[in-house]
Amino acid sequence: MQKEIIIVLIIIVIIIATHVLTQNYTKSCVKEMNIKLSEIDEYARRLEKEEETDKEELANKIERMQQEWRKMNRNLAFYIEHDELEKVNTSLTLMKGYLEMEDYSQGVPELENCIYILYHIQDKQSLKIINLF
Repeated sequence: MQKEIIIVLIIIVIIIATHVLTQNYTKSCVKEMNIKLSEIDEYARRLEKEEETDKEELANKIERMQQEWRKMNRNLAFYIEHDELEKVNTSLTLMKGYLEMEDYSQGVPELENCIYILYHIQDKQSLKIINLF
């Protein structure tokens, strides 16, 4: 009887530790993506107002952000629903297309939608009572 209790406790500790690690990784990914998307948003808004901004710099920022997202996506796919990650991929692709076509009135809202989806994923993965039931 005592062995079973110890085994169950070890399993519970492993589950909680794994959840804490994945939650911290998710938070760091969302934070990093939010920073990159905010920079892109700033550039896009400047271009929308026709201020002096380098369009190539915006394209470079988008490309670097997508490279980082691909790395994060591979790791997040181990424990996050693929449908949620697919929403982010779709939103990023739409945003990139709109901004490359210089349709900033569509690109900026898509960028904000992507940020919202990322925060939704973070909240969904957090250890809260509402998420347990």
